[in-house]
Amino acid sequence: MPKWEILAKITIPFKENVMRVSTKFMLPLTPVLLGLLFVPHAALAGVANCPIEPAANVPITSGDVFAGTNCVLSTPGDVDSFRFSATSGDIYQLVAVMASSGYPQNICLQLLDPTSTQIFYGCSNSFAGVASVVAVQQLTVSGLYTMVVTEVETGTLSYGTSLERLHPVPPDAQQLTLGTAVSGQIPLADSPAFTFEGLTTGNYGASATMTGGSGYPANLCIVAYFPNGTTAGSGCTNSFAGVLTVKINFTPPQNGAVLVLVYEAGYNLTTSYTMTVSCLSGKCGSGYPPCTLTDKLQYDAASGTLMMNFTVGTNSAATWNAWLTYQNSMVPLFSVSQQKTVPPVPIPQEYPLTAEGIVGVLSTLTTPTKGISCSSWVQTNTGTAP
Repeated sequence: MPKWEILAKITIPFKENVMRVSTKFMLPLTPVLLGLLFVPHAALAGVANCPIEPAANVPITSGDVFAGTNCVLSTPGDVDSFRFSATSGDIYQLVAVMASSGYPQNICLQLLDPTSTQIFYGCSNSFAGVASVVAVQQLTVSGLYTMVVTEVETGTLSYGTSLERLHPVPPDAQQLTLGTAVSGQIPLADSPAFTFEGLTTGNYGASATMTGGSGYPANLCIVAYFPNGTTAGSGCTNSFAGVLTVKINFTPPQNGAVLVLVYEAGYNLTTSYTMTVSCLSGKCGSGYPPCTLTDKLQYDAASGTLMMNFTVGTNSAATWNAWLTYQNSMVPLFSVSQQKTVPPVPIPQEYPLTAEGIVGVLSTLTTPTKGISCSSWVQTNTGTAP
């Protein structure tokens, strides 16, 4: 059974996980559940060597980078695969890049959905100097996805590969403070992720500069994503012309977490950088609205499970409540103390439920002085009731 961080003194029994990213629980309809809160375990980002072959379906999570002496392909039939768990509606970026050799060798990346159906296939173009293949995919099915890395020519080909969730904001993203610079170095295949809470009343500027002697042929790029997953803007330096700084400006169309990625243009070179996000004009605030509460429902008919994909954030301590309503019944799911949560975090929960037609989940964040500070009401169709 997976591990959870439990911020309460009361525990309840759990069902076994069928999706590695979900925190499953069975909620008996009793007041003893009050006071329970589960915070999902954040993936630890970093660069790791591939396992010694033969190895297939190596676990990979958002922010992970695989690059090392074991990340090697030798023939077109040599297959390395990586597996991750995702939720319908998630947007992911997948990267595979050549770390050695060149034309006529090329690296290829394939993405298979939970039914093993191919939803992406692409290869690098070493003849044109393109050493990487990058895929940005919005996923439509919940479950386990497989990244398959291969080559097209016989010969030793070292490579790197990475995975980053773009929407919702991934747990590996580093929190930014407006106006404060961050710095680092980008290794092979990596795209460090940063986040801040943007407001519709503010105009923001993101700026990144190559440092530490970095220059041609490497180039530094940045891309930003709005809370709804759409692109806020992107740009790259032009080190050949001596332009070592890139800037983009944007105004969020809605309040919420903005994601900023920093990466080397070809993913195959390393570069040092500094990056800053600043408030250019308007009311940017402290960077966070008073509270955030969203939910997305999915129903797994095979297991009879209602999946609730909450995102919860609050600038002060609050009480988080949720109720399930179906047919003529309204069931209290939980009422728990929610500590200050900045930035907002995903907290997926699950509940066993037979098909009951259209069902709904109401959720609120409340404080003693303000009452309801945030609320969410969502519905989904679970199928024909028995």
